[in-house]
Order: sequence, then C-alpha cells, then structure tokens
Amino acid sequence: MISTNNILKNRANILRGHEVFAAHIQDQIYSVIRYRRPAVTSFLTPTEQEIVKQLVKNQLFLSFYGGYDQAVRKLAFISFEPMESDFDYSILSSSYSYDRRRLSHRDVLGALMNLGLERDQIGDICVSDHEIALVCKQPISEWIQNELRYVAHSPVAFEENYSFVWNTQVLETITTNVSSFRMDSIVASLANVSRSKAMKMIDQGNVKLNDVILEDNEQLCHNDYVSIRGIGRFHCLGVLSKTKKDRWILSFEKYK
Repeated sequence: MISTNNILKNRANILRGHEVFAAHIQDQIYSVIRYRRPAVTSFLTPTEQEIVKQLVKNQLFLSFYGGYDQAVRKLAFISFEPMESDFDYSILSSSYSYDRRRLSHRDVLGALMNLGLERDQIGDICVSDHEIALVCKQPISEWIQNELRYVAHSPVAFEENYSFVWNTQVLETITTNVSSFRMDSIVASLANVSRSKAMKMIDQGNVKLNDVILEDNEQLCHNDYVSIRGIGRFHCLGVLSKTKKDRWILSFEKYK
C-alpha cells in the first residue's frame, strides 16, 4: 500500500456528529480521575472506540473487549491505575427452527429493540442457519432470557452460553476503483451503481460516514467507516495505487 500522506488524508475531526457521546465520555473520564473508580462504557462502534482513545489519551488506562477476540462492538474499561478489567457482559444463545426461513441480523436486532432495549446495550449478534448468539450487558441478560420469545415468528429460548464458537471471519478485504475521493464516487463504486444513483442514496439519508448520516457530498478520508443501507459497512484502509488513467485503487474491509 502506498503512502496516504497528501493523497487520502486522515479526518481532522472524528468528533463531528458525536458531540453528545464525547461529552458523556468526558464525564466518565472526569469521574474516574476524581473518584479513582473504574468506569465501563456501553457497547461502542469502531468509530466510538476511536473517539474514546482520543479522549483518554495517556492520562488513564484503557482496554476494550466485546465478548470474543474478533468482536466489532466493544465495551471500554477506563481505570485510574492498572487493574483487571471487569467488562460485566453476558453471552446468550438460542436455537431456532429453519422451517420458515433463515433469520437475519436485522430480525434479531429488531426483536431486541421491540423489547425497549437501547442499541448500545447489545454487542455483536451472530445468526447461523439454526442458532442465534449475542453479547449484551449483564444487567439486561435475564430480561432478554425471560422476555424474548419470538424472532420474526420463530420461537426462541435464550440461555447463557460462554462456550459459543463465534465465526471470526467478520471482515473481507476488497478493492475498488474510483475517479475521486468524493463520497458519491465512493458510494457508486461500493454499491455498484451510477454516481447519480449514489448521490440520490446520499440525499435520501441512506449513507452514513463514521456512523453519522451523510448530508453533504464530503470527501473520504483514511480510516473512515462508510455504511450504505442495503449494501453493507466498509472500513477504508487506504490507497493501493494509481492507474495510468488517473484513477485510484482503494482498499476496504467489508463487514459481512
């Protein structure tokens, strides 16, 4: 991969659009410093994890964990001094009948949200042909076990299962060929549509940049996360090369 300096720059302000979240983390940092008691966050997206790293810097001790080694959404443990991290999470699993149809990540997440739960209380969700697994905050584990009985009309019965084997093939690396770093060009390439269709997707609020709905045709930066509704989520790794026709070859990780 060639250097991205002066080609694909790092975003100067990752906090943009996350001001409320950043203020909440600052409050937790202040509490840890003042009372010297550790704090554990909710489950964080990769963008939020980067924000926490920026805010904590070197003034405190920081670690992340999401229930298994390759987790995408993770809890952050912030402490005044080195200590064993207590992330206070549960792993739940349930089998389900494949007679109707294969359940999806969206089916499971929708069922959880219908219980009145917040998204940041739930970590990664894994759905296979006959089994569902999820990571959640410990205080809501019993509630899910008692209240979540159906997912998309399929009966479920969740129990704690810390021996569940997660599919660690979460990401695949892809390359894409673009004429510019403008987001309409990036979305067009990732979604395999025209730039006019990509711009329409942006105008309709179907594209997020670093977990914030994209409102303007901004420029992609190194390490950005791009989410396209109905297509997937992508992490920009950088520039691989430039073609003879002055097009850029970019590398992305795609979340399956």
